Amino acid sequence: METKTEKDLWVEMSIREIQTQARFGEISYSHIEPKAVSGNDAIFSSIHSFLSHCAMISKMLFAKYDTSTTQTIGNILGIEDSSPIHTRTLRNHLEHYDERLKKWIGEHGVNIMIGDYNIGPKSAFNLPNMVNVRHYDPTTKSFTFLDNDFDLGSMFIEVQRIEKITDSWILKIQNREINP
Repeated sequence: METKTEKDLWVEMSIREIQTQARFGEISYSHIEPKAVSGNDAIFSSIHSFLSHCAMISKMLFAKYDTSTTQTIGNILGIEDSSPIHTRTLRNHLEHYDERLKKWIGEHGVNIMIGDYNIGPKSAFNLPNMVNVRHYDPTTKSFTFLDNDFDLGSMFIEVQRIEKITDSWILKIQNREINP
């Protein structure tokens, strides 16, 4: 059997972390609907938690051991760069909220109605001159952030797919079928 290197261990630990983040993402997502009856703070906390786990998965999939390699963890797992997990718009909105907020105010002006922490079909909140900061529609699994809609349901399906891939990869390591 081949000797495990530091790089091998790094690859294995990175893939295990993606698996963990996928599990945590599934837990967060599963809490969205039940928390809808508990109040707005709880549901939006679960949405933000889910999105944070998705962002971590994306970051780990793009990780490289060093600058001399072009191979990413995503390449090792066979997860495409075009995966929905890599949707950067929402991730960037959340990470750069302060900058996005200034831009958003500049685009919409100061005489607007702010829709925030709303739950339900967007049509029920369709008021003149209103923009949505945060809105969740449980019927479509759509999360609106700064007036942009994002499909959490399709992101959840991708998280499940990635978890299955990491589960399979880790099982092959444990069975000594592969060496990172």
